[in-house]
Amino acid sequence: MLEFHSGEIVFADQSDIPATGWERRATPALWLSDEARVKLEGKLTAWGRFRFDGRLLPDKPLAIYTENNRERLTVFLNGVELFRNYRSASSQTLGWNRPYIIPVPQKLLRDTDNELVLRVGSDRQFSLGVGTVKVGSQEELGRLFNYQQFWRVTGASAANYAMLFLTFAAFLMWMARRSETEIFWLVMTGLLWFVRDFHFFAEESPLDPYWFQQVSYYSLYFAVAASLSFCVAFLKLPNYRRIIAIVFAIGVALCIFRAAITSTNRTDLATSLATLGVSLVICGLMVADWLRHRTLESAALIAIVLFTTALGFHDVGRIPNVNWWQGLGFHIQPYTGLLLFSVFLLSVGRKYLRALVEVETLNANLEQRVEAATQALAASEHARQKIEVEHAVGIERERLMREMHDGIGSNLVTALAVVKKQGEAPVAEETLQRAITDLKLTVDSLAPVEGDVVALLANLRHRMEPDMEKAGVKCIWRVEPCPSLDWLDAPNALHMLRIIQEGVGNVLSHAGASNITIACHPSDREGRSGVELVLSDDGSGFEIAEQSGPGRGLSNMRTRAQQLAAELDIESSIGAGSRLKLWLPTRAVDVA
Repeated sequence: MLEFHSGEIVFADQSDIPATGWERRATPALWLSDEARVKLEGKLTAWGRFRFDGRLLPDKPLAIYTENNRERLTVFLNGVELFRNYRSASSQTLGWNRPYIIPVPQKLLRDTDNELVLRVGSDRQFSLGVGTVKVGSQEELGRLFNYQQFWRVTGASAANYAMLFLTFAAFLMWMARRSETEIFWLVMTGLLWFVRDFHFFAEESPLDPYWFQQVSYYSLYFAVAASLSFCVAFLKLPNYRRIIAIVFAIGVALCIFRAAITSTNRTDLATSLATLGVSLVICGLMVADWLRHRTLESAALIAIVLFTTALGFHDVGRIPNVNWWQGLGFHIQPYTGLLLFSVFLLSVGRKYLRALVEVETLNANLEQRVEAATQALAASEHARQKIEVEHAVGIERERLMREMHDGIGSNLVTALAVVKKQGEAPVAEETLQRAITDLKLTVDSLAPVEGDVVALLANLRHRMEPDMEKAGVKCIWRVEPCPSLDWLDAPNALHMLRIIQEGVGNVLSHAGASNITIACHPSDREGRSGVELVLSDDGSGFEIAEQSGPGRGLSNMRTRAQQLAAELDIESSIGAGSRLKLWLPTRAVDVA
């Protein structure tokens, strides 16, 4: 491969290769604009001539490779035009960043002396320069061309159009969430970097060359300012709004400073280095914030800012009049904006994953709440139905009590009055009186007592005390506070009262007792809580084993006790009175 580090240069605005005026110079010669403007009246045009010996080239397909030519390029070999990158002399072609490879026809190549000529041209507002020139193996130069074409043009174009698409998506997001200022600055970052980077891969100037050049130059400072504003707004640094104002004020100052120095100098190195310095200062603030919070987004953003600052320093060294190094052989700046978007995408991805977890957790909680609400609703509905049933039962109970009191009770009272008035047999009067007492007891059992055993016993005592007084028996009341029995509804209450009533009746009829004691107290049996009712007397007593005649009193009491899931114990002996114990469980599950 032949690489030319010098050649002959001439300024001539003509279509044919100049015959005279050639001057040897080092190449690439990229800053020829000012000199051309002095020597030429019309369009800026420079010619570069390179001579080589054909015997130095390999015996294989050959090609010419050239890059960094500004702007319209025409290539001649041995006087024959091989290539041009523009359609007409008026085309606003942008060739400064594009590599070109031109296959060499074997028939044009001479054995010894060969002449390669490049004609470059631009408008007076644009730069003018002859770039790098190489001649050699088409295969080897093709690899170099593919590498440069991708990183200079294809990759830069893809990165910036991808960034532009993400910018549009971010704009839609910002329209929905105006309060998130970091998204606004991200949108501005994408737009300004696209404006700045467009000249790297555009084939022609989209507007007047002078203004396109100025927009490309000066948009850099505002693109950097928007990028740093996004960083400080994204991390919510202390006083970040003031920092953003200062950054943009510095951007404006750098624009003014560049305009001043480029009017007397060919390079804007000072403003480029100042821009990198501002980036490092903001990065220092970000590092201080990361030391306080240590979030993944902060670390990623700091890494990206440091990396892009280093890349910016790489590109500054490639400025033609600086020429510290060639570096990677292309500018990396067109990829800067997309790198910043990557941090935002990382943050959005993390927020999205967190949102998914939160949604899943919320759904699980909602399912639990729905299930709990469903159960509560079912319980409420069950309670409502129970209340309705209890209300209906209560109404029916009141109706029955009223009917029994006003109907049967009234008839019995009338019959008792007639018997007393007509002087009937005392047994008839006693029978009617017991029937009335029994009816009252039944009515009492229908009244709601809410499981209060003591209240039921008190009603029983109140109903039966007249009979006890007539029989000359004293009632002794020994009742302790007892727990409520929730399962003790009207039917069960009647069973309990009938057992006690039967016991009292037996004492009055057979025992000849002087005292009857009614007791009630809490009592536990076999680990179960309950209430024990005790009915005792000081009568003659009896032998329990002998109670197997035609009477059904004891049998009925045991049957009723079984209905209550209660335990009934009867103790008695001749001459020592008798004792009846009825133990009732507290829990409803113990009741059959």
